[in-house]
Amino acid sequence: MKSKNNSVWGIEDKATVDLLKNTKIGGSWLNLCAGDGRFNNYLLEQASEVVAVDIDEKALQKLAKTATNTLRKKLKPKVMDITQPLLFENDSFDWIFCTGALHLFPQSAFVKVVKEAERILKPRGQIIIDFATDIKRTYADGSLWIIENEPNYKLEEALIFLKELFKDYDLYITTDKVNPEKVKLADKEYTFTCNFILLRAVKK
Repeated sequence: MKSKNNSVWGIEDKATVDLLKNTKIGGSWLNLCAGDGRFNNYLLEQASEVVAVDIDEKALQKLAKTATNTLRKKLKPKVMDITQPLLFENDSFDWIFCTGALHLFPQSAFVKVVKEAERILKPRGQIIIDFATDIKRTYADGSLWIIENEPNYKLEEALIFLKELFKDYDLYITTDKVNPEKVKLADKEYTFTCNFILLRAVKK
C-alpha cells in the first residue's frame, strides 16, 4: 500500500488501512487534499478512477510519480483550492476520501467543504475522513511547537461537531490515537502525537 517514496505526512495509520481493507473499493473516488498521496495507490488499484485534488502542484506531481504506468491511467490530478466551490458536477463521485487535512480548517471553512462534498457525492455515496485532535508537537527539550491559527480541536468537541454536521447521513465513527512519531520538517525536528477520529458517512 505504501508509496515508493515516503510521504512527508508519515506512514499510513493502521485504523485507516484496516478500514480500506474492509471496504469494497470501486467506482469513482475523489481524493480531497491528496497531498503526495499516502493512500492514493491503494485506491487506484481498485477504483475505476481517482481524481486527486490539492492546492500544492508539486505534491501532486510526486503523487503521480509514485504510481505505476498502469495505475497512472486511472489517475486525474487537479490543482484546486477546496475552500472555493469545487469544479465538479452534482453527483460526480461514488466516494470522497480525505486524510490529514480537514482538522486544519476552522469550523466555518470545514462546513463549506462538507456542503460541497455533499453536492458532488452520488446518492448512497460515501465520505471517509480522518480528523486529528489534541495535536502535540514536542521538541527534544520538551517545549511545544504551537502553530499560529491552527484550530487544534479537542476530541470531545470534534465528535460533537462532526456528529451534528453529518446528522443526515448514516454515520460510523471510531476513535484512535497516533503513537509518538519522530518528524523532521525543514528546520524543525519534533515528536508528533494526537488522537484522531475516523469517520465514514453514507449519503442518504
